[in-house]
Order: sequence, then structure tokens, then C-alpha cells
Amino acid sequence: MWRRKTIPLLLTASLVVSACSQSPAGDFCDIAEPIRFEREVALAVVTGDRDTAETIDAQNRYGERHCGW
Repeated sequence: MWRRKTIPLLLTASLVVSACSQSPAGDFCDIAEPIRFEREVALAVVTGDRDTAETIDAQNRYGERHCGW
């Protein structure tokens, strides 16, 4: 009877642990890097997807201030 409850619990626990191990660990400055493009690509990103361009700019500015990029 105990096996009926134990096996699903062990499977669930192993899935939770394996899912957690796949995300990068560490400080932002340890795992992130600047996002840079050639001029033509940057222009296409800015004109085509403004939200993405602003997100990239925010990450790069943060990295400049806090990581010394």
C-alpha cells in the first residue's frame, strides 16, 4: 500500500527538482551579456518591434551601470 503513494510522490519530486536545475543560476552580471546588433539589424528591431528594442536597451543600460560592460 505504501508503494502506491510513494512512487507518485517520488516522481513528482524528481520532476520539480529537474525543472529547477535547468534555469541559469548566479548573479545577473555572471550570466547575462550585452545584446548588440549590426546597424541594419538594430534599425529593423527598433522600427519593427519597439517593445523588444526597449527591453534590450534596458538590459544593456543595467549591465553598463552594474556590471561594467
